[in-house]
Formats: sequence, C-alpha cells, structure tokens
Amino acid sequence: MKNLSSILLLVILFSISFSCKLEGNEDPLDVYREIAYNALPSDVKATVIGDWKDAEVSAWVDGYYLIIFQTNDSALGPVKVVVDPQRGTWVEILPRP
Repeated sequence: MKNLSSILLLVILFSISFSCKLEGNEDPLDVYREIAYNALPSDVKATVIGDWKDAEVSAWVDGYYLIIFQTNDSALGPVKVVVDPQRGTWVEILPRP
C-alpha cells in the first residue's frame, strides 16, 4: 500500500510539472498580438510579413502596448496597433505615411 501511494504521488507530481512546462512555451504577449492582428482589415493582413506571432510588442503611453507588424508594403511601412491590456481591446491603428 505504501508503494502504491508513493507511485501515485510521483505520477501526480510529474503530471503537474509536465503540464506547467507545456504552458510555459507560450508567450504571454501573444494575446495582445492576436488582438492587434484581428483589428486589421483583411487587405492589410495580406501585407503582413510572417506570422502574427512575430510582431514586435513595446510599451506605449498610458499603460498601453504598441504592436508593430512588418509589411511588404515599403511605401507605407509597418502597421502599428495600440492595445489596451486592461480591457483586452485595441485602441487605434496608427496612421501610416
């Protein structure tokens, strides 16, 4: 009975540690990248280079995040979206030249 309890305890501990490692591979900023990407019109999404998860995230004013998507449109440059992390919504898509 003692051996069974020990084995059960080990299985539970390994399960917990394994599940924590799986979740640890995700970037917590991907939530804000996805919000910003979903705010883009489809014609702008078509110009984004690479995956939306590759977007740069930086701090912005008032506690917001600035998400920058590189595009293949060299005349207009990257797309910049401001995201409010408290509300989980996009605030604005910054004008491009």
